[in-house]
Amino acid sequence: IRGSITRNTIMEGSFGGIVYAAHEGGNERGFVLENVEGDLSANIIASEQTYDIARGASLFYIHGTGMVVRNVGNIQDNIAPGGVFVASESITLSNIKGNITRNVASSSQLSFSSPAAVAYSQQWMVVENVAGEVTDNIAAGGSIFRSGEDFVMRDVAGDISRNTAGGEEQFECCSSGSVLRADGGLVVERVDGEFASNVGEWAGLAYGQEYVTMRDIGGGIRENEATGTLVWGGEGVLLRGIGGPIRANQVGEGLSSTYGMFYAWGEGGVVVENVDGAIEENYAMSDLPNGAVFYGALGGVVLRNIGGSLRSNWAPFGLMYSFEGDFVIEDVRGSIRDNHATEHASSVAYGGGSGVVNRIAGPIRDNANVGTGGVLFARGDLVVQNIDGGIYRNVGGLFFADPEDALIGSEASLTLRNVSGSIVHNTGGAILYADDFAVVSSIAGEISDNLAEHSIVSASIGGVYVVDIAGGIARNRANENGGIVYTFDADHGIVVDRIDGGIVDNWVGGSSGGIVFAGANNEGGAAQVSNVNGDLSRNVAPEGIVYGTIGVRVVNVGEVAYNTLTSDGPGGVFYGAYEAVVRNTSAMHHNDMHGSTCFVYGAEAVDVSEVRGGFYANVRGQQDEDAYGFFYASGGSVALRSVHGPLADNVAGSWGGVAYAEESVLIADIGGDIRDNSALAATLAYALEGNVLITRVHGGIVRNTALGTSLAYADGGYVHLEYIYGDIADNKCGSEYEYAGLLYAEGDVMVREVFGNIRGNVGVVASLAYSSGSVVVNNVYGGIYDNFASEGGAALLYGGEDVVLSNVHGSVHDNWASGAGGGLVYAVDAGAIFNIRGDMYDNGCNTEEDDCVGGLLYGGATATLQRVNGSIWGHHAASGAVVYGDVSAVVADVAGDIRDNTAYVGGGVLYSDNYGRIQRVGGSVLRNRAERFGGGVALCRGDCALENVAGHVSYNVGGLLEIEPALQDGGGVIRSIAASVEINNVGGSIAFNRARSGGVAYGDEAVAIRNVAGDIRENYASYAGGVGYARSAGAVIEFVKGDLSHNVAYHGGVLYASDTIRIQHISGSVFENEAGTDQCGGVAYAGSAVSLDGVAGDISRNRAGFGGVLYGDLYTEIHDVGGDISDNFAMHVGGVLLSLDSSAMIHDVEGWIEGNFAGSIGGVVYADEDGQIENVRGSIAGNAAGQLDNFNYASEVSVDRFEDFAYGSGGVIYASDDAFVRNVGGDITENHAGLGGVVFAENEAVVSEVLGNVCHNFATIDGGVMFVEDDVGIVEGVKGYICSNTALTGRGGVIYASSAIIREAGIGICSNEAFLDGGVLFAHDGSAIIHSDSTKITLNQARQGLGGVAFVSAGPNNDTSHQGSIDVGTGYVSGNRDSEDTDPRSLKADQQQITLDFVASDLPEDVAVEVTFDGGDAVANEFIAPAPVVNVTSFTQGIQLDFVIAVERDGLPAYYYPHDVDVEILPFGSYRFNNITLPEGDYRLAFLVVEGCGNGGVIASSNYTEEFSVSGCEDPHPIVCPSEIIHASSDAFTCGAYVVVDDIQASPDCDNVEFTNDYNSVTVGFNERGDGSASDVYPVGATDVLLTVSAGSASYDCPVRVIVEDEREFTSMTCPFPVQADTDAGVCTAQVTVPLPTAIDNCPVRFENNINAVEDASDVYPVGTTRVTFEGINDGPGSECSTTVVVTDREAPVITCPADFATTCEERDVFFQVSAEDNCVAVAVSPVLHDVSPLGGVLDGGVNRLTYEAEDAAGNTAQCSFVTTVESTYYRDADGDGFGDPDQSAVWPCNQPEGWVLDNTDCNDFNAEAWKLWFIDFDGDGFGNPAFPVCSDSNGTLPDSFPLSKRDIRGVPGNDTTPVPSASPVPDASPAPMPTATPVPGPQLIAGDELDNGSFDCDDSNPFVHPAAPELCDGIDNNCDGQVDEADNCPQSPPIVPVPVDVPVPVPVPVPNPVPNPVPVPVPVPVPYVVEESGAQAPIVFSVSASGASALSCSFLLLWLGLMMHAQ
Repeated sequence: IRGSITRNTIMEGSFGGIVYAAHEGGNERGFVLENVEGDLSANIIASEQTYDIARGASLFYIHGTGMVVRNVGNIQDNIAPGGVFVASESITLSNIKGNITRNVASSSQLSFSSPAAVAYSQQWMVVENVAGEVTDNIAAGGSIFRSGEDFVMRDVAGDISRNTAGGEEQFECCSSGSVLRADGGLVVERVDGEFASNVGEWAGLAYGQEYVTMRDIGGGIRENEATGTLVWGGEGVLLRGIGGPIRANQVGEGLSSTYGMFYAWGEGGVVVENVDGAIEENYAMSDLPNGAVFYGALGGVVLRNIGGSLRSNWAPFGLMYSFEGDFVIEDVRGSIRDNHATEHASSVAYGGGSGVVNRIAGPIRDNANVGTGGVLFARGDLVVQNIDGGIYRNVGGLFFADPEDALIGSEASLTLRNVSGSIVHNTGGAILYADDFAVVSSIAGEISDNLAEHSIVSASIGGVYVVDIAGGIARNRANENGGIVYTFDADHGIVVDRIDGGIVDNWVGGSSGGIVFAGANNEGGAAQVSNVNGDLSRNVAPEGIVYGTIGVRVVNVGEVAYNTLTSDGPGGVFYGAYEAVVRNTSAMHHNDMHGSTCFVYGAEAVDVSEVRGGFYANVRGQQDEDAYGFFYASGGSVALRSVHGPLADNVAGSWGGVAYAEESVLIADIGGDIRDNSALAATLAYALEGNVLITRVHGGIVRNTALGTSLAYADGGYVHLEYIYGDIADNKCGSEYEYAGLLYAEGDVMVREVFGNIRGNVGVVASLAYSSGSVVVNNVYGGIYDNFASEGGAALLYGGEDVVLSNVHGSVHDNWASGAGGGLVYAVDAGAIFNIRGDMYDNGCNTEEDDCVGGLLYGGATATLQRVNGSIWGHHAASGAVVYGDVSAVVADVAGDIRDNTAYVGGGVLYSDNYGRIQRVGGSVLRNRAERFGGGVALCRGDCALENVAGHVSYNVGGLLEIEPALQDGGGVIRSIAASVEINNVGGSIAFNRARSGGVAYGDEAVAIRNVAGDIRENYASYAGGVGYARSAGAVIEFVKGDLSHNVAYHGGVLYASDTIRIQHISGSVFENEAGTDQCGGVAYAGSAVSLDGVAGDISRNRAGFGGVLYGDLYTEIHDVGGDISDNFAMHVGGVLLSLDSSAMIHDVEGWIEGNFAGSIGGVVYADEDGQIENVRGSIAGNAAGQLDNFNYASEVSVDRFEDFAYGSGGVIYASDDAFVRNVGGDITENHAGLGGVVFAENEAVVSEVLGNVCHNFATIDGGVMFVEDDVGIVEGVKGYICSNTALTGRGGVIYASSAIIREAGIGICSNEAFLDGGVLFAHDGSAIIHSDSTKITLNQARQGLGGVAFVSAGPNNDTSHQGSIDVGTGYVSGNRDSEDTDPRSLKADQQQITLDFVASDLPEDVAVEVTFDGGDAVANEFIAPAPVVNVTSFTQGIQLDFVIAVERDGLPAYYYPHDVDVEILPFGSYRFNNITLPEGDYRLAFLVVEGCGNGGVIASSNYTEEFSVSGCEDPHPIVCPSEIIHASSDAFTCGAYVVVDDIQASPDCDNVEFTNDYNSVTVGFNERGDGSASDVYPVGATDVLLTVSAGSASYDCPVRVIVEDEREFTSMTCPFPVQADTDAGVCTAQVTVPLPTAIDNCPVRFENNINAVEDASDVYPVGTTRVTFEGINDGPGSECSTTVVVTDREAPVITCPADFATTCEERDVFFQVSAEDNCVAVAVSPVLHDVSPLGGVLDGGVNRLTYEAEDAAGNTAQCSFVTTVESTYYRDADGDGFGDPDQSAVWPCNQPEGWVLDNTDCNDFNAEAWKLWFIDFDGDGFGNPAFPVCSDSNGTLPDSFPLSKRDIRGVPGNDTTPVPSASPVPDASPAPMPTATPVPGPQLIAGDELDNGSFDCDDSNPFVHPAAPELCDGIDNNCDGQVDEADNCPQSPPIVPVPVDVPVPVPVPVPNPVPNPVPVPVPVPVPYVVEESGAQAPIVFSVSASGASALSCSFLLLWLGLMMHAQ
């Protein structure tokens, strides 16, 4: 068509338009309109008739097929009811060469659809290549373009603008009124213009039933309007490549419902990207709360690459809304600002899925939701990142119920990062919120000034991460129960990290929530705040500043100060429901916690460390027992470490003031004092079930107070307090709680390494520590004094188990417990005090309380006080004034005295309910006192000991008060109530001690005193044991180097014991000890045996009633006496010894036994059984028994237990059984008694082996020497005479006995006399015998009786068999007389001489003995004479019976079974002894023994006395020899064989024959031969044997050779077990003994080993394991085995630390060396609990103990320590110029205080501009004059106020150009005569810090004299070194006498102003006398001889005065 199709009109009523085609019946050829060179324009269909298929409704209508329109001009101004083009299939419009404009579809509807102004197709449509615009088209009731399927519009050269599409309300939503509509997909692309000013209804701009794609749009989308949406995509909307802004579009006006502007229902969502402009000022509104600018119902919304801002958009649901999909905002080259939402949605974006906001070139700001929503929301994850500006002034609703109420929120995770500005001034329900994770990171500014109803940054079930915030988090406010950074039920908690500013001035209202708050419902969540480059201060919150229900972690923050918690709790400044970690903060101070909130809370753990300042001035609520500590772990532990400042001035009205933990508390590395804290209880730490450790406090612990335990409390564990570098002082706890003290623990308490004193502490039960477990205090480097416990327990330490106090470097004194308990230390179990370097004095408890026990130490089990370098004195207690132990008590290693201690009940020093010991005392034990129960030094209920006392044990008093005797008080020094006592190793004497019983020692059981270097003397007991009392056991005194003397007691002058007493090894004498006159034991009283032996001196002058020296109920003994036993006295019995029920013995006496006396019996010895004296080197003389003036034989005494004894018996010995005196080196002489002048015995008595005489002894009645009541009396072996002994009124001048015998009587028996019968012997019921070769018996007489020598009586039974016998061999009997015959007679008897025959008793024929075995049956044995038979009637299996028969010959045993007797086993278990062959002789069957080997001993025995004889032949011939050679093989396991060697056959008639051999020398009789006498085991090899047979006098020999061959193989060998050995000292080897192997072989085996190739492998072995192999070698095959030698290095290395040293903080990077040596290889040295290398490094400030450990390869370790003090002197910098005042200094441990500096060079600390000291240099030589200091700045500028101006100094008025010389010295000229008129530069200032070591100019008027000048030979000190002319080239000259000489010296002279050219004038100045004769300095006098003298003088004076004033 070469023209146009134009202005065609179809009138009303016509059918069809311009073209109508109805293709039916399969004709689908379609319609094509193409190549129209003109326009298609201005055509009109006037009809509005409606047809079913719209025939006639459009200009071009094609039914049944499609339409193609191409290459046409403008399509414009056409009007039709149904538009221009309609096709029932597709339409293609292409190559439109003009515009498509002003076309109108006039009808509002058609029968099948709404009309389209331009084109309508029921299938797809393509509009492309439009050369012009698509504008101004109108569809009254439909769209501009509409496609029934897909629709593509592309390549439009102009705008699509000003089109209007209408619709009617009766049509469904969004189906009409679109500019572009497709019932399939819609694509609009490559439009060169813009979409602008289009108006539609639903989907006003574009509608796609499936999707809408608009891309490559050359302009913007602007100012379009729609009553519904603007763009609708059923599946999705894509806007890409929009060349202009999307701006000022409006939808929803006047409608009740809309879905917003760009809407996609399907999952494709809305995608807007590459928009070359802003998205701004779009408006979507409706009456209902829905609709957004971009709305994706099921899909997401994407805004990407937006060329401008997203701003000023308004919609109910904000800018972007996706009901179920994601949203993305990305690459926005502007800001997101001023967007608004009115409903519960987001003003910028809302996503039902995830959300992304990324790369925004401007801030997100001023967005608002006037409803309850926020700015951004996603139901899925939300990421907001790369915001090139802040997020600020955004407003959401101040309501919060769910994530949609947040300003930026997500129901999943939220990420906000890379924001280049701040997040400030935002308002909303919450500012940043996520249900899951919330991440806020890389914020270039602050998060501040935000206001939220609930929280600022928060999450619900996930974590919150706020990291890399360049500014602070400040001034944010959350109104109600939320937080600044907050999680709800967070599983992952909160991280706030890298905040380059503080978290300050934030506020959270309500009753719950916090600043950083994780986990509102306590279901988990941790909170971390870290790397905050600012403070965490001035925040206000209900429950926490940082709060996490799982945990909290605060690391690297500034000060934590001025925070306030408003809730009653629970909560805390840092609150972690499970754990809390706070590390590396600045000071924590002035925080205020209300109610039961705390500072740091972690249920499972609290860990606070690296606090770069103190923890001080914090307040913890009102007084509340349910409140817990600043640091609180309700179910775990608390650690507070590395606080670089004090822990001070904190107030907590709670338990656990600083720290409270369910488990443990650690407080470590505190950089200052722990001081002035107060709490309800446990001011510093409380651990409910765990432990408390306080360590490394670089200051003191002082002035802390509490109503309960004042410092630390562990209710279920231990408390450890260690490394305290200051005092523990003046801490106080009240009486509100029973066990209050400084430290309390149910477990153990340890205090160690205290580098100060423990002083002035006040507690209730213990001032320092109370523990239900153990308490240990170790290494206190000061004293312990003035501590007080107000209600007892202990002044310092109380332990429910063990308590140890050790290593105290000062004194321990003046500690006091006012109530019951211990004094200093109380331990329910073991208590110990060790290593006290000072004195211990004046400690104690309230002595009015009987339970005041242990004035220094109480141990409920053991109590040990050991290693005290001073003295122990002045202690007080009821019991145990120093130490009290229930099980044991020990005081040991005391360097000084133990003195002046007082116990008001018992134990003046020590008390123990069981064992006690005092040992190793370097001084004396003096003046200790126990006033009631005794034990002046020690009282024990068990064993008690005092030993190793270097000084005296004296003047101690125990129990002298008269109280009821049942209390058994006593023990002047030591007492045991129920056991033994011991005193050992006393270096001095034990003297002057007193007690009721046991003047020194009292033991309920044994008493032992040993090793006393001095005397034991002058001790006193009013009842028993002047030295020792052993109530129910024995006693010992031994090894006394002095005397045992002057001890007094009522019973036992020295010792009293109910059991055995032993006194031995006394280097001095035992003398003048005394017991009561009616009591026992002048030295010792024993209820059992008693012995005194090893006395180097005498035993003398001891006194008692019974036993002048010893009294024993049982055996009593004295032996090994180096001196005499003399002058001892017993008022009644036993002048020396008394044994009440047993024997008594004295033996081995080097001196005499003399002068001893007993008032009744036993002048020396009384024994109830045997009495013995033997081995006396001296004489036994002058001893007596009985009252000498009463000779009445019939009289008897009645004194106590001896009332049945004869009066005055036994001058030396009285024995109720036998008595013996043997081996006397001197005489037995002058002993006296009533009966037995020497010996009285009831049975046998013997005096034998006397080297001297037995003479001058007498008895007032019978037996001048010996009286024996019932048995024999014997005197024998007397080498001298037996003479002059007398029975004064009775019989037996020497012996009175039943039988009396004298044998070997020596020289003679002479001059003995009896008043009645028997001048020498009287035998009253037996024989009298004198048998002594060469003895003379002379001049003896029976004065009024018979038998001048002997009398034999028939006795009471008139026995005539008694006999008398005298046989003197070559001696003679003469001159003896009796009363009947004056001629000499030898013997007198009642009958003739008789022979005594002993007749043995016969046994019955049958003897039965019944024996019961263990676990067995009865066994009866029976033997029948003469052939013994044993019958076993009942035998138990397993019991073997052996039988032994003995045959006597000549009274000696001859034969025994089994060697000699055969046993025949008879039936029924009987055994008969057969074949007893005996040689000829007389025999007696002596006894039969039955042994049970199973029972282990003899079970029955019987004597048998049948006698018999054996006779035989004289010659055994004929004989027959056996075979000469006998061969045999070795037996198993034997290197030999048992070989039967037959004896020689002898005559069978010779039954007395004997067979023997030279192999085993066995001799057998005829009936005993068996296998033969030589049958035996023979070794391998050949053995020759000679057999012998004999009878009578004949014997015969037969030789035999026995050959045994070894034919057995070597069986096996076993090596020894591995040998373990430790290295020898100092070497890495060990000398090891290796046992030999064991070999199983029949012959010996020889071994060789691989170590040294010999048999014995013992050798030197190295460390480690060495295998040793042995080879067994013998004649047969060998064998081999191995063992190992394991040498272990157990020797610890030797480690050496440097000495303690100090350095400054600036020089704390030090070098030192900790070295170690080892016996083996080199060792590794490593630090312990610190990180300073063994070669040095950077030291921590303060006082630190550095411990190093050396560990060798074997794991042995050794440690050494030294103390470093790192401190610097800081100087006050009041003017802040960085320079300090040298006069105001303070020493600090490297934590520089504010306002103080290291520099000390400020000469004026009140003027910041004047700090440097200068000195005026008048002569210009570069050295200043010390008399003229100037304080100025660094340039040497004089201040304006200085009285002399610069011009005055330079000397030129008004001229400032004259150069001022530099501060460096001015070079002097070469040595030359001093110039007289050289110009001198004006005065200059020389810096004081440039002076070399303070070298000032000594003559500032001479420029050639200064410290750097050369020394000239001119008689002047040129170089100011104090010497004159010391140069090497100067001649030595006589001393120069100072003479006043005028020398011209240049002096700076100010010239008067009128002089224009000033010239320096040389002024003669007199040289002063340097030294006057008196040595005083002479005055310098200046005389001026120039004009202008007044000006010079005044100027000089003003200069000097001005400089001085300025210096001041």
